[in-house]
Amino acid sequence: MGRLNNNQPHTLEIMRVAEGQKSPQRDEDVQASWRRCLYEHQLDPTRYEGARILTQQELRHHRQASEELLCMARYGMEDLYRRVNAMGYILLLTNAQGVAIDTIGDQDLDRELRHAGLIAGSEWHESHVGTNGVGACLMTGREIIVHRTDHFDMALTPLSCTAVPIHDTKGGLIGVLDLSHLQAPQDKMSQALTLEVMKSCVRRIEMANLVQTHRQDWILRLHPTAEFLDVDPMAAIAIGTDGRIRGMTHNAHKLLARSLPDQSRNIQNGATITGQLIGRTFSDLFAYDPEDLPKLSRSRGNGDGMIELQSGEFTFARAVPPVAAIKRRVINALPLPLQNIHGGDPALQKLAEQAAKLVDRQISIILRGETGTGKEFIAHAMHKASQRRGPFIAINCAALPESLIESELFGYTANAFTGANGKGKKGLIREAHGGTLFLDEIGDMPLAMQARLLRVLSEREVMPVGGSRAEPVDIRVISASHRDLPQLVARGEFRQDLYYRLNGLTLDIPAVRNRADVQWLIEHIARKTEGAPTFSTEAMTLLLAHDWPGNVREIVNLCALCAALCDGAVVTPDDLPPEITDTRQTQPAKPLSLLAANGNHPASHSPPASDQNEAARLRTLIMACDGNISAVARRANVNRSTIYRRLQRLGLGHLIKQNRFSDVNRL
Repeated sequence: MGRLNNNQPHTLEIMRVAEGQKSPQRDEDVQASWRRCLYEHQLDPTRYEGARILTQQELRHHRQASEELLCMARYGMEDLYRRVNAMGYILLLTNAQGVAIDTIGDQDLDRELRHAGLIAGSEWHESHVGTNGVGACLMTGREIIVHRTDHFDMALTPLSCTAVPIHDTKGGLIGVLDLSHLQAPQDKMSQALTLEVMKSCVRRIEMANLVQTHRQDWILRLHPTAEFLDVDPMAAIAIGTDGRIRGMTHNAHKLLARSLPDQSRNIQNGATITGQLIGRTFSDLFAYDPEDLPKLSRSRGNGDGMIELQSGEFTFARAVPPVAAIKRRVINALPLPLQNIHGGDPALQKLAEQAAKLVDRQISIILRGETGTGKEFIAHAMHKASQRRGPFIAINCAALPESLIESELFGYTANAFTGANGKGKKGLIREAHGGTLFLDEIGDMPLAMQARLLRVLSEREVMPVGGSRAEPVDIRVISASHRDLPQLVARGEFRQDLYYRLNGLTLDIPAVRNRADVQWLIEHIARKTEGAPTFSTEAMTLLLAHDWPGNVREIVNLCALCAALCDGAVVTPDDLPPEITDTRQTQPAKPLSLLAANGNHPASHSPPASDQNEAARLRTLIMACDGNISAVARRANVNRSTIYRRLQRLGLGHLIKQNRFSDVNRL
């Protein structure tokens, strides 16, 4: 590589290190990174580029791929940031590709953070940005402080970055936790305490992940001091019922690697060493019989529990037994409130399973779906399935007038403004203390209120209008919207930092027309309606053929109407509204793979066919299935209600009314 024509001291120092000279004020990992940047990545040290910012679509892809990491790390990040939020730091969580998938920082520094690239979607891999905390950490697998002029890129030299790797239970590096400062002190030693706090946070994150991932295994907590085993263990390993190692935290692999043969020792290479440890018997690593693990259970006194490693070292250990029975992924394994949100629809079953894992974690959730799909109902079910004992408070952000939303949400002190109640008002956020705050149509909240809400969620305290003292609140937040929030963020109509504060996980609620349990849903709502209407077979067939543009809300209205009109009698087609019985309506339908039964290409991959040809395909399928519409739906790989709608769209509603599907010649 040719010598650069630049006399800046920073550039000259990088060139001297690249040529083999040592820089006594730089860590060896920093100097090694400089050399990689010049020779492997072919980067220019005189550039002022900073981090690349991904598009919203690219960021969404990375966040979806890192869903488990986001859920695992979020609570630890919030706990860490509460300790340092007054010191000007920004906390970043990146995935293994160096993309920041979550951030927590002071919204008052929003402009400066954007200018520095310290936002969600920024890419920090060393090959793109040069030497930085995240990039060097990913390259070495070790924690590092990259302080000011340790950075390769001139645009980053005001920053100080402290980065610690996060490993999964098998030793794989899955992400980096980084704490950056926009204007840190000149002395690099000022960040030494920050590094220790960061390592402690990552240790707890990995510990929580091990416990959650290996609920069916024994968990052995390890610490040099017995008193800290239950409070803050230094390391932990998971041991299967067969006595073999199933997983461990990164600190555990450092400890246990010393028990491996000399030729296998390379403690820095976490994934390699952990790979050599996973699957070994407990007795290979400890001078202890795994049958005696119950003796190390947490019920014993703090003075007991010393255990010897095969390396000859001693440490204290406490064993936590596995969960008595592993819950299977079936409806009955879910809390009862979440069992009742569907009648077998696969999409809602998956949603219920994900929700069940998060109901007692401090992870915010966004429910996304069309208007009327039951977002508040599902949020209430999640609240009832949790251990939170406070109230469920629902707020429709679109229904509150902008002039009142501040006082309604945050409350106000006595006589805070003209017309205010003389006793003041608590506000809906404080009403939700100890419970769940459901923010419906969050996309319609004014930007000014978004900033105040963000502070409430960050600080866990609320300042009433006219007040001088903030009051703490303990709330679990579930948000909902039918709007595309990432698109609103891209247009500047919704705060990005608030979006990522609310979006620990997005759960999509299917529209009624896409659900596989429409009949269950209609009957379930009917049973809960005053008068409890029942539907004839012909009426139910028409209901299943309807597209339900109003979703669950439309079904609720229909059941109330039928109960009033029929007064206890069975509902027949003549009792249904014309928009359901009129078979002349042309309803939009998605292309079906109706040709799959006879080996042709799916209809969705070919030009639209005429109604006559489509009717012929339906006739072929129905004849092949002896008039069984359920079998037709299975062959076409669609819901039964979709077949009903297709028949109705083709003007064959008379067969739906008469339920004469076996008379296929009428098609």
